Amino acid sequence: MSKSLSHNQYPNHHTTDDGSLFEPTFVKLDKQVLRFFGYFKESVVESRLENYRIRKLIIYYFLEDRSILITEPKQINSGTPQGAFLKRQVVVKQDGSDMPFEPLDFKVGLDIGICGRAIRIYDCDQYTREFFTNCGAEQMEAQGAPEDNFVVSCKPIPPKKDPELLEFLEKKLGGGRVPSQK
Repeated sequence: MSKSLSHNQYPNHHTTDDGSLFEPTFVKLDKQVLRFFGYFKESVVESRLENYRIRKLIIYYFLEDRSILITEPKQINSGTPQGAFLKRQVVVKQDGSDMPFEPLDFKVGLDIGICGRAIRIYDCDQYTREFFTNCGAEQMEAQGAPEDNFVVSCKPIPPKKDPELLEFLEKKLGGGRVPSQK
């Protein structure tokens, strides 16, 4: 008997006993998903507050069938459609090779071309880091995603505490502190 395709591709990945070496690929890699966090820059022409917007994405790579699912977390009052960015499907590389994306194509700090956009991968989850460590290809440390003007404008500004203004407003409304007689 020969080893399964999954064991040949990912030799050190969670093998428990010799029986697992001969499992079919779809059984061994079932429900194993690599999760990456990325962003791309999109120009905005309708707003005077911003020239571009950073759109953050979550990229799921399914080891079972090499399919990719991309979702965009929802932002309140952003004015852009969000949710499912790319439904689960096998995505072919845009370099002309007509080959589907492999797990080793996704590395923290690299740009990948999907759907005509250059998506920068800036982080991945702990399971994905362990998977790549077992395969012998370490992931870089997490990088931060830049903030655009929209995100900065959505942050609440804490009110200033001005004691003189508070005393004036209280006295104007008929209240206030009684001055001490000392």
